[in-house]
Amino acid sequence: MTIAVASRSLDGAKPVSEGGTELLLWILVWSELVVFGALLGAFLLIGWRAPPALAAFHSELDLALAGFATATLLTSGFFAALAASGRAPRRNLILAALGGFAFCALKLTAFSHELPVLAASENRLSELYLLITGFHLAHVLFIAILLLVIAWRPAPRSTETVATIWHLVDLVWLLILPVVYLG
Repeated sequence: MTIAVASRSLDGAKPVSEGGTELLLWILVWSELVVFGALLGAFLLIGWRAPPALAAFHSELDLALAGFATATLLTSGFFAALAASGRAPRRNLILAALGGFAFCALKLTAFSHELPVLAASENRLSELYLLITGFHLAHVLFIAILLLVIAWRPAPRSTETVATIWHLVDLVWLLILPVVYLG
């Protein structure tokens, strides 16, 4: 004889085990936004205090490649959104991950052109650029791998969670682009 016990709270709220994961996810999202916000704020402040250095820095960046990388990352975000909505989650998670890897390849290509010049300059903007974009690149690479892991056995909750984190990576890049590349 098997007895099933239902877990219910007195006020009808979800048990902590179900809602706790979502709370941790949003703590992660907001903490990432705070960290990247602080780094971008420092970049803006230094650029504001040294306009000639900012102009020299911008002249060394490959804006066309950054634009192509942006389109690649946003397209991969579209595939993550499709997966989260339940439309062919395995295929769309894999496509999102491939877009993430393509973004990483484009960023590494940009670094190969930009690093020799930026490393020679004694400019805090160059250091912050490498910190901000390198930290973002590490996030993209890690989450792209996570997308593939989830694609192996996509469950609705894990697919939604990884898609949310992927959209955070997109959002952070959309903040980096105007501040660092266009600002």
